[in-house]
Amino acid sequence: METRDLVLAVRSGLENLPTGYSVEEYIRERLRELTGKDDEALFKDIARRTLGLGPLEDLLVDPDVSDIMVNGPNQVYVERRGRLELTPIRFSDAEELINIIYRIMQMSGRRINFSQPVEDARLPDGSRVNAVIPPASEVPLLTIRKFVQKTFSTQDLLATGSITEEMIWLFRAVVQGKANIIVAGATGSGKTTFLRWLTTFIPSHERIVVIEDTRELDIEHPHVVSLEATANAGIHRLTINALRMRPDRIIIGEVRGAEAFELLQAMGTGHEGSLTTVHANYTTREAVHRLVRAMIRIGGMTAEELEYMVTETVDLFVFLRRLQDGRRRVVRVSEIERTRDGNTERDIYVFRGGKHHFVQPVSRRLRDKLAENLDGSLPDIPAFGGGIVS
Repeated sequence: METRDLVLAVRSGLENLPTGYSVEEYIRERLRELTGKDDEALFKDIARRTLGLGPLEDLLVDPDVSDIMVNGPNQVYVERRGRLELTPIRFSDAEELINIIYRIMQMSGRRINFSQPVEDARLPDGSRVNAVIPPASEVPLLTIRKFVQKTFSTQDLLATGSITEEMIWLFRAVVQGKANIIVAGATGSGKTTFLRWLTTFIPSHERIVVIEDTRELDIEHPHVVSLEATANAGIHRLTINALRMRPDRIIIGEVRGAEAFELLQAMGTGHEGSLTTVHANYTTREAVHRLVRAMIRIGGMTAEELEYMVTETVDLFVFLRRLQDGRRRVVRVSEIERTRDGNTERDIYVFRGGKHHFVQPVSRRLRDKLAENLDGSLPDIPAFGGGIVS
């Protein structure tokens, strides 16, 4: 019998399984009846296809795979160590793939059907799922962004060339000195991973409130509380609520809407050292415009007023990019300064020609803020007007 026929035969019997009867025992017994033999590999395959996520199970436990992209039953791509590759995995047919999508939605308490053919969900391990089924697509589509619990250490970032020794001193100082930081980059550039690394420099005596649409950061800190958005309590509402929770720091996984306004207000009214990410490619100007567009929906302020608010409260922008070799790197560290002629980008470090380059020290405004919060103790590196740390 074909795999598809075996799955259908086993699944039909499960619907009428007697109480107290082991599902595993039933599948083994039924396969023995259908094939006339005991085959452990076949049992595992049919069990996964019947009860779990079928051929995707191995990919979900593969530590080198970060994303799974299913473009119908006959095409499965993965991102492995930063590179896309086509796998030999195939589903029996579109029905098997749709059944897996249904199981994922059921596990997450979500629903997908003909009238609602697009839905997001989350696997029990925290992996994010997006599914599209006909009629919104010609074939069932499934995208899984795996939840990566590993916190990259400083040595990991150095080994991959994401940052330099000198930059570590800068990032430690700006976090401990309570600079307000925006981490920017495109999808898959490593924003969340880098934000998680930055939080390792937050002093242990501070209280952190983390707000996320889907819990991903998993910050290791002795005093951290995590809030996750729901249908009735979105990011904006949770950000307002966080201000009543006596936070020393507010961290938002990613700002996309009105919550940006509440966060910037918090940054400017005593909650220094807040951090977040924003979807923007390379320039500080683009990141500012993204924030302005997110906030202008709330009304009451002009774009110019909101831009002024951003430039007055955000101290540092850190840009990440995934390069062609699949590695993620910090490609720009920058401020934005207000001058008589408007806003000016002030680069501190840039990545070009395959290496990081120091451009100029931080502004006097940022240096003075850090010096005050760190009792005048700034590292002796070019970014603060000093020498080079070896």
